[in-house]
Amino acid sequence: MNIFQGQKVLVVEDNLITFKLIEAHLEKRNLNLVHAMDGLEGVRLFKTHDDIELIIMDMQLPGMNGLEATKVIRKLNEHIPIIAATASAFEDDKEECLEAGCTRYITKPINFPLLMEYIEEHLA
Repeated sequence: MNIFQGQKVLVVEDNLITFKLIEAHLEKRNLNLVHAMDGLEGVRLFKTHDDIELIIMDMQLPGMNGLEATKVIRKLNEHIPIIAATASAFEDDKEECLEAGCTRYITKPINFPLLMEYIEEHLA
């Protein structure tokens, strides 16, 4: 049984292969995706789509990085769940993401059962 009802998720990810993997996992669970290639585009899309319910944010992005984008989005909305997705697995990186306003933190390669657990925590 599918627990999602077509909620909209913003995925800010510059690596198309990683995005396609996320897309494959989330769309088969009845989630709708909006895709941004960098932090600035992610902020713009967040501002123009008032029905986004969750964000998956890569941290290493060209231009405006994920930390900067998260801080901007937090000023616009204190409650939107933001899941940081990063290749950096150091404890300092995790703390920096959480301090910037991320709700959860996941390392790459993405553990999809864990990602789905985080998404269910906020959208189910």
